[in-house]
Amino acid sequence: MNHKTVVSALATLTLLSTASVAEASGTVPTSRYCHYNGTLSCAADFRGLVKIATFGKVLDAPQTPPIGQAALEALRNRMEQSNPYLSSMHFSNPDWSGNVLSIAVNGCQGTTPRPITMNLHHIDSSFDNAVNSEIGMNQCQVSPAADPDRTGYVGNARPIGWHNPGTALHNQITSISYYPTPTKSEAVKACVAKTAKCTLNQVTTSSIVQGDAQAVAYSTNCTSTLQNRALWWETSVANETSFTTEYGQKLSIGLEFGDLKTGIEASFLQRYGHSTTNTTTFKQQDMVSIPAKTRSTLYKTPVFQALSGTATAQMNDGGAVVSLPWTVNQAVADGSEGLVWDEVPLTAAELRDPAVCPLSGGVASSL
Repeated sequence: MNHKTVVSALATLTLLSTASVAEASGTVPTSRYCHYNGTLSCAADFRGLVKIATFGKVLDAPQTPPIGQAALEALRNRMEQSNPYLSSMHFSNPDWSGNVLSIAVNGCQGTTPRPITMNLHHIDSSFDNAVNSEIGMNQCQVSPAADPDRTGYVGNARPIGWHNPGTALHNQITSISYYPTPTKSEAVKACVAKTAKCTLNQVTTSSIVQGDAQAVAYSTNCTSTLQNRALWWETSVANETSFTTEYGQKLSIGLEFGDLKTGIEASFLQRYGHSTTNTTTFKQQDMVSIPAKTRSTLYKTPVFQALSGTATAQMNDGGAVVSLPWTVNQAVADGSEGLVWDEVPLTAAELRDPAVCPLSGGVASSL
């Protein structure tokens, strides 16, 4: 953003040092490391900045920003644990290096209305039009803008961002806004409400998994001799296409998800060669030999074809992004696979009970 900073004649007379002149001109002095929490405090190096930003709790940060996203995120996690009010860090270079400004405005975990917008030329003019990468902290996603008060060209909110030479916001960021990262449950609801743009990412894994055994039929032999019987049984298993939230909760992906659901189903068809269904039905006849005075229960353990991947929910308000893991589990109609008979001797009371042992000598039934 190209705006003019008006400096009064009296103020100009006070700008005696080289660093102060650089601030007034809007250029970043060499090695500037500052923290803002309503008051601007600067340090001689990055380690000193981290010490200020964490109330003196993190003392072993490097003298310059750590190299690599993994190292930076590890440090960010430690800083967040020490200061829940931290909202972001901004760097002069697109690779999270150079001069650094950290900002604390209650993180994004409180009840403060969002978005909060900060104007860099009000915080420290040295960083105005001079930051080119950022990370959000304490669940904040950061939306940079070219002009004050989130006007002009506005970038989408991101937990981490960078602006290379030749892109719209390189050396052009004047204001930043904070959006809390939605929970996965909130993002799923936003997909349904059309307050987020939800798209399918890549499929990550496919596998064959076993489900839980369930009783599907039983037969009682109340006689004193072994009985061979033909038993017809039928059962249905619910299949699942769902998102998984932070707490392991499953949220079903129904028709209301439109193209997202269609894309997931197409991925499943491509991988396994058949479409998804709401249920899989097992129906067959099995021969069973039941010992004398015994109840036999048939258990079916279904086998599922599983497919997993991720979708992205981008909120319409601010563009905050949430990754949504999804899974498809489809039971395979595999005949007699996964069948187990469990035999339990009948008690004397059961043998006398006509509901358990009628005159016919036994009962066989599908559950």
